[in-house]
Amino acid sequence: MNQIKHSRRHIVLGALSLAIGSMFTGVVHAQQGPGVTDREIKIGAWITLTGPIAAYGIPQRAGFEAYLKMINDRGGIKGRKFEYVVEDNGFNPQRTVTAARKLIDRDEVLAIVHPLGTAQSAAAFDYVLGEAKVPLLLPQAGLLEWWRPVRDNLYGTLVYYEAHGRAMGRWMAKDGHKNIVIVHEALSVFESVAKEVPVGIKSVRGDVTTEYYPVKFGTTDFGPIVLDIARRKPDAVIGILQQGETIAMAKEIVQQGIKTAVYSYGPASTNSLIDTGGAAVEGLRAVAHVVPPNSDTPAVREYREALAKYSPGEKPDYGSLFSFGNAKIFVEAVRRIDGPINRASLVKALETLKNFETGILPPVTFGPQQHLGTLALQRVEVKGGKWQAVGGFVDAESNW
Repeated sequence: MNQIKHSRRHIVLGALSLAIGSMFTGVVHAQQGPGVTDREIKIGAWITLTGPIAAYGIPQRAGFEAYLKMINDRGGIKGRKFEYVVEDNGFNPQRTVTAARKLIDRDEVLAIVHPLGTAQSAAAFDYVLGEAKVPLLLPQAGLLEWWRPVRDNLYGTLVYYEAHGRAMGRWMAKDGHKNIVIVHEALSVFESVAKEVPVGIKSVRGDVTTEYYPVKFGTTDFGPIVLDIARRKPDAVIGILQQGETIAMAKEIVQQGIKTAVYSYGPASTNSLIDTGGAAVEGLRAVAHVVPPNSDTPAVREYREALAKYSPGEKPDYGSLFSFGNAKIFVEAVRRIDGPINRASLVKALETLKNFETGILPPVTFGPQQHLGTLALQRVEVKGGKWQAVGGFVDAESNW
């Protein structure tokens, strides 16, 4: 009889222990974020992979994935390997919202990391940052209004494009130009950048004449436009345009024999601009977010080796190098997570980065009131069919 009671007590205690253990296991599992298992960390992004803007998107994806694959081959982080789910947004705001919902609701990613498109990403803010409250990290995009005031769960390293306009205006004025035409797409995201060019000019000198020249988004025939611009006799023209339009404008300037300096801004600094523009873009000046891809430093050599191994069809380029550096920042944040990996712990870890050196971007610092990690840009110029650095990094908001 005593044996029966003893056995029953063991059965009850065993069942109770199993129940408690299951409850405990459930709690631990709940602490891990969506997209996180014992073996995997799943993140996602929308990137333009088709159409004319694919000239940005394909290198961007290649650089980011090259770093993740390199880390995966080394065993991953915290025993887990990365999966990067990429949706082609076609550079379309509505498709971006659809991609965001798919990545978060169906794929259940931990975070959106390194997506492409300023207006496109902004279209998804209400859902991603507002409703779903998912971290949107290190976008290949950005305007001043994204960062001031700070927004919960939004962190980046791409210097907002208005600062590009100011930096380029200052550079043109320091180069001595006095009659400048600012050619820009007739869309608000481009207009906001164009408006900062005269601000940069005036920080150097006050005797410069500037004129805005809006053009229709997607313009292909720049012949009449350049002819009209030539009548204004500018000594410098700056294009706040898509890459295709920048190339078309530069080709027309050469074809019509117009002697004027040509400038652009950050999105121009890609290999594809040189490959497509050829001799017409020789001498074009712009800014970049990273050191030159041909730099002989350990970090850039590692990038070139990884790109050759994991994306052999891609040549070293500013776009893929910037993405490689951002992947390095993201992985470092994951490495610093103490405890369960979830959305809150990821953001907390990201804010521990202070003057973090990638060897690619300028030093990066994040904090509760500093969600844009850097304000430094590298001036670059096409010389001998290659991008060349002009000086070192400059603070885009200061009078360098």
